[in-house]
Amino acid sequence: MIHSNYKPPEIGTGDLKTPVSFFEYAPSDGPEPDEVVKKNLYSCTALIYNPSMKDMTILEAKGTKEGVTIKIRDPYLDYVPTNKHKVEIDDYRYVNKKWEIIDVALDFENNAFVKIILGATS
Repeated sequence: MIHSNYKPPEIGTGDLKTPVSFFEYAPSDGPEPDEVVKKNLYSCTALIYNPSMKDMTILEAKGTKEGVTIKIRDPYLDYVPTNKHKVEIDDYRYVNKKWEIIDVALDFENNAFVKIILGATS
C-alpha cells in the first residue's frame, strides 16, 4: 500500500544517462603551454541540463559565458568534487570541451544526488 503523501523521486536511475569523468590536470613538462591529464579521479553517469537562472548568476559572477549543470549520485567518500577538478562529458554535443567545476551544491536533506555547475574553458 502506498501512502497518500508519497512523492516519487524527481530523478530516477533512468535519467542518469550521460557518462562523465572527473579529472585532475597538471601543467605539461614540455615547452608548450598545454595541460596533460594527471589523474582520472572518478567516472559515473549524470543528468545534464541547461543552467537555471540561479546557476547562470553564479556563472556570470565567475566570468563564464557557457555553462551546464549536472546531477550525479552522491559518491560520498569515493570522490569529493572541488573547483580544482575538471570534467569531460561523453556526448557528441560536448566533444573536445573541458569543463571547470564552478560550484558544487550538496543536498544535506537528501543525500542521494550532488548538483554541480560547470563552465567551459575550451
